[in-house]
Amino acid sequence: MELVLVVVALALSGCWAGLRLAVKAKRETATLRRLNGALEARAEQRARDLQTALAVAEAQAAQVEAAHRAKTDFLASMSHELRTPLNAVIGFSDLMRMNEAQEPLTHRQHQAVEQIRTAGARLLTLVDEVLNLADIEGGRLATAVERVDPLLVARQVCESLRPMAKAARVELREPPRVSGLAALADREGLRQVLTALIANAVKYNRRGGAVLIEARQSVEGVSLSVLDTGPGLPPERMGDLFEPFNRLGREASDVPGAGVGLAVARRLIQAMGGRLEAESREGEGAVFTVHLPVAVAQPRAVVASSVPAMSLPEATLLYVEDNPSNIALMRHVVLALGRIQLHVAETGPEGLTLARDLRPDVVILDINLPGMNGFEVKARLDEEPLTRGLPVLALSASATPADIRRGREAGFLEYLTKPLQIPALAEALSRALTAEAAPPPPAIGSAA
Repeated sequence: MELVLVVVALALSGCWAGLRLAVKAKRETATLRRLNGALEARAEQRARDLQTALAVAEAQAAQVEAAHRAKTDFLASMSHELRTPLNAVIGFSDLMRMNEAQEPLTHRQHQAVEQIRTAGARLLTLVDEVLNLADIEGGRLATAVERVDPLLVARQVCESLRPMAKAARVELREPPRVSGLAALADREGLRQVLTALIANAVKYNRRGGAVLIEARQSVEGVSLSVLDTGPGLPPERMGDLFEPFNRLGREASDVPGAGVGLAVARRLIQAMGGRLEAESREGEGAVFTVHLPVAVAQPRAVVASSVPAMSLPEATLLYVEDNPSNIALMRHVVLALGRIQLHVAETGPEGLTLARDLRPDVVILDINLPGMNGFEVKARLDEEPLTRGLPVLALSASATPADIRRGREAGFLEYLTKPLQIPALAEALSRALTAEAAPPPPAIGSAA
């Protein structure tokens, strides 16, 4: 009997323990469910917070991109607006210098013209630098890497900066002629880089100082160094040398500049597959060295082109332009170039009518015409049987790489940019007026 009671007691005790365990398990299960629900709720809230933050970040990124596009568009528009008056400033000053033999200037007038030309060139350089910096930052920089003689480019830059060096009383020593030197580079980009480096070497030099250009070529590449005898830079300033808009403590100096040229120069050289390095010691001057890949192909003979003869064959020229100062400048330029009969149209439709009636030997088109732009006029000229074969030059203040590329794709014989470079226009007109430039326009009787 006692054994039975013991068994029953043990059974009851086991049941009670099992019951307690079941109750405890049920409570713990409920607790776990509550915790799981809380965690799921927190996870859902966190996911919602992350989605909200992502949406805010995307909206901010879109705003930044829109602001960047607006800045780039503004810079491109500002470049165009500045180039238009610069066309008259630089063009007329060049004409006054060209015509000194026929219309002599007094010494003071000659100095004034030189100052106007120099100031216009500086402003044009600043416009180009700021626009290039915007293109680089926006990832829109387009380079055309080809075989280039860097010494030829350097000598051309030295020739263009010689008046600046003379005014600063700095000796500008051109690099010696070396045959067979060839690098892979964007010709126009290299010209811009060397212009910035040599101009800085002149501006920040001392009176009576010198600027030297040296070149070396090896199997690794081509290096072109610009050395100056200026005050140099302290070591703590070297790290900021290529930052845009940083003038390295010279903001209050009387040397003009915005601190953009070196930043653009380094990025242009990097886009060509090269590098730009600088060395300087305070009180001993500075050395800027451009390193470029070597062109391994056999070099072709390069003949330096002389200044084009400012006389062209007798011809009829149609100029389509709506800006009065640009028209006045072209009238003076044509008068200086030779026996060219100039006709002017101020709108696209008027230009099309004159082109059909005159069938000129060459047409020069502005791009930003009112109502019908230059690209539309060019397309209409190509569609019309009477004008289909006319050689057409573009002359525009829209001077970004994309603008120039679009002009070439549109079939313009040449795409010239403002401010107008008179020698470049003379060369373009000379090519356009040759028999090889374009087939002659059809005779009137062949029109459909």
